[in-house]
Amino acid sequence: MRNIFLVLVFWSFYVSADVVKPALVEISIFPDRAVEVSIDLSIEGAITGIGTKYKNTLDAPNSDKYDELRALQPVELKQKFDIFQPKYTEDIIFSVNEVKQKLNFHSAKIDIVGYKKRPRKSTLKYYVELDEWPKTISWQYGKVYGDSALRYRVYKKNEYTWNDWIWLRDGGSSGKIAIYESEPINITQKLLQFISIGFDHVAPHGWDHLLFIVGMALSTFLLKRLLLLVTAFTVAHTLTLGMAMYGLIEMPANFVEPVIAFSISYVAIENIFGNQSIMRKSLIVFLFGLIHGLGFASMLKNFDMEPDSFLVTLIGFNVGVELAQIAIVICVLLTVLINKKIFPNHYRQVLIIPVSVIISIIGFWWGIERVIG
Repeated sequence: MRNIFLVLVFWSFYVSADVVKPALVEISIFPDRAVEVSIDLSIEGAITGIGTKYKNTLDAPNSDKYDELRALQPVELKQKFDIFQPKYTEDIIFSVNEVKQKLNFHSAKIDIVGYKKRPRKSTLKYYVELDEWPKTISWQYGKVYGDSALRYRVYKKNEYTWNDWIWLRDGGSSGKIAIYESEPINITQKLLQFISIGFDHVAPHGWDHLLFIVGMALSTFLLKRLLLLVTAFTVAHTLTLGMAMYGLIEMPANFVEPVIAFSISYVAIENIFGNQSIMRKSLIVFLFGLIHGLGFASMLKNFDMEPDSFLVTLIGFNVGVELAQIAIVICVLLTVLINKKIFPNHYRQVLIIPVSVIISIIGFWWGIERVIG
């Protein structure tokens, strides 16, 4: 607030009659690395070299020329400035990452003639296209033009991100200004990022989901049955994940987490007895999959997802989960088939039953911990 107050005071001091006001410079950095430089100034003062050091334009050597320009219509003044513009931009040093940038003219908005004793407001817009994200910027206005005030922002939709004004006297340099905002990522990058996050959440970091999938995959080595189980689990957790992320369903973590743990134990225990109905098994996997989806959602909510990329991040995360699930199922299936070939009559006793017992114990222990914890 203090800086805003100083701006208003400083501005009101300079808008009295025949005073050349300081240039107000606004630099906007956009996600696509395009930069807009907006300069609010007196074009008449710039052309005639009458800077802010003069309290009154009548005291300047080129006051007559200034008055002539001040009387021109906007279109006529724009024509004059077009001729002068190369000299004007030459006197400005705008650097990004310590490299001077060329200011490319975009547009000029010049006010009507109006009351000639009051400085006319004009706004120039320039653009710069960068090859890399700006880590530092610096600004120096031409000394002949005098004072300028600078502020900058990294543009974010529907957010006020302007930094405080920086006052620069007599063409002084702003020095290097560090840009702390990291480069925004595009939709493809965000999709790939959340695919990776979804994959990691299952393998290797999501032990509860990983063990459930292993227990599910150990129940059969027949491809059609395994495909039915995987599909049931995928549809179920996708459904509740989407509903939870859109706020359509919500359950407390102290219910969801224990149920996930006990679901691991239950699915593994069923493998010990064998010869389970595939339709019954699929229904159980589907019901537990609904709870696992809520578990995925609770983790995903920890990320700050922007509204315009919400669906992309949700899809990316889910794709990552599915890829991890497929990888685990393939590994389990290959392991079962190898053991079945080595121990054709005893592969259940050698692999499926011992592993299922271990998984069921772990799942039950986790469930008790989560209930009493």
